[in-house]
Amino acid sequence: MLTPEEREELMQLCWEYQYGNLSSRQAGRLEKLVLQSDSARDFFIQYSGMCANLEWEGIVDPGPLGRSSDYEPLPSGELKTIPDHLLTETVPPDRRIILSTILACTICVLAAAYLLTSAFLQNKDPRFLARIINIKNAVWSEGKNNWQPDDVLHAGDQIHLRSGIIELETVTGAKVILKGVSQLTLIQPDQFMLNQGNLFAHVPLQSQGLTVATPSSRVVDLGTSFGLIVTPGRETEVHVLQGLVRFDLLDENRQTTITQDLTENTAVRVQADSRKITRFKSTPELFVQNLVPDQPQLVAHWKLSDRETSQIAHDSGEHLLHLNILEVHGQSPFTGRPAPQNIKSSAGPFETQYHKLFRTLSEQEASLFDMQRFTIELWARNPNIKQQGDSDTLFHYRNTNLHSTSQFNLFTDDHSGRMGFGFLNSDNQYVSFHTKKNIPWEQDRWYHIVFTYDSNSSAAHDSIVTFTRTPEFSSRPDLQQTFNNIADITPLTPGGILAIGGSTLTDISRHWGGDIADVRFINGIPARYLKQQIFNKK
Repeated sequence: MLTPEEREELMQLCWEYQYGNLSSRQAGRLEKLVLQSDSARDFFIQYSGMCANLEWEGIVDPGPLGRSSDYEPLPSGELKTIPDHLLTETVPPDRRIILSTILACTICVLAAAYLLTSAFLQNKDPRFLARIINIKNAVWSEGKNNWQPDDVLHAGDQIHLRSGIIELETVTGAKVILKGVSQLTLIQPDQFMLNQGNLFAHVPLQSQGLTVATPSSRVVDLGTSFGLIVTPGRETEVHVLQGLVRFDLLDENRQTTITQDLTENTAVRVQADSRKITRFKSTPELFVQNLVPDQPQLVAHWKLSDRETSQIAHDSGEHLLHLNILEVHGQSPFTGRPAPQNIKSSAGPFETQYHKLFRTLSEQEASLFDMQRFTIELWARNPNIKQQGDSDTLFHYRNTNLHSTSQFNLFTDDHSGRMGFGFLNSDNQYVSFHTKKNIPWEQDRWYHIVFTYDSNSSAAHDSIVTFTRTPEFSSRPDLQQTFNNIADITPLTPGGILAIGGSTLTDISRHWGGDIADVRFINGIPARYLKQQIFNKK
């Protein structure tokens, strides 16, 4: 039954409907009232029929008659005519009858169609929750629905994505992008359940309040964009890229135990079955924010956070480029010590000078690294500059079967402590460069290293390189230099060795000796570093 207030509201909405003045919001409200109440539906049909009768008799304005639900149409002989003192336009009778007949028939057809479908609409909400608007290289889990562009999804529908990318648009206009192995369930408008996977959401003003639940938490977007990761081990990460997000940690009964508001550029991580929330800086490259081809893409991210007994450094990226450990005396290089406090990401730095991580890249893996435009960033401390050697290597690639020298090398000079890089250029010659400033490495202090390379154009010697080093707890770099007119780098050749913390497997004179954490290789240059490069170029 309708309340008096709802009844009055319904009459007003029907009035506006008759005149064609309903806004989209009013239309949605009228639809909701009619679908939820039998009496509202009967009134709407009766009102439409009454207006049809009045239009049939030539009365344009239903007037106050529209405000009575028990109104019975009067016989045509009892209807009042238009007063003579009103100015009216003379319309030929045949034209007036034709127009009135068309209008009356239209209203009757609509009312009949509504009656035929109303029973079905009562049991199922006719409005879909989301529409698939884009798919890229999607592979679906076996036995699950293979969604296609323009498919619509309703409450209870599930997406089981094994690989690739899928983009959804909700009924309110929010964009949701899933990447890689992901399992998403639609609950109700702008409410989802992410059991596993990588999700990015852009939430416009009208969609604020979009909610994504996970096995251990709930994320409520207060505008504008965020990313969410749920690993197979139920570890959860939330990255706020813009705006504000409310994060609720849930217990086994899905009751909220902890609530935190996360601001822009902030991220949190929660281990499975843990009450501890770790904050760190958000990483936009972990998520596909749109399907533009030149968007920066995280190829590999080695957290170096495994336990001491682990024999691999897991990569959280889509391509899973695991690194093997070159063991000495059967020990793992991971100590589990924390990374810098100003990002608070997990870390597992190298334990001794004899340890390094390495991987021989296959043809498919080598092709993932775009050496025309890329970014390497990592955290490091305590280089081995006091030991004998010509450099302390951070990131290295070399194919000894094809080349007698390194294809790429990121290092600190062993004598001066300056940062440097070298590579095999397009003329098959090894070239190297050093920063100008000699800045010592403070003992036990972490430094954030960012290296960007941009080949710039098809010309051979116009590449741009930017080198930045920022101490922990500091918002300003202590070393920043841009190199212009640099030669192009030779693409990585399959079969070579990618190493972190050293160079080739047989060479221990260039070991880092200290600690390395949170290593990332990104195809492209993120906007936050690209602006820095442009500023330095000027």
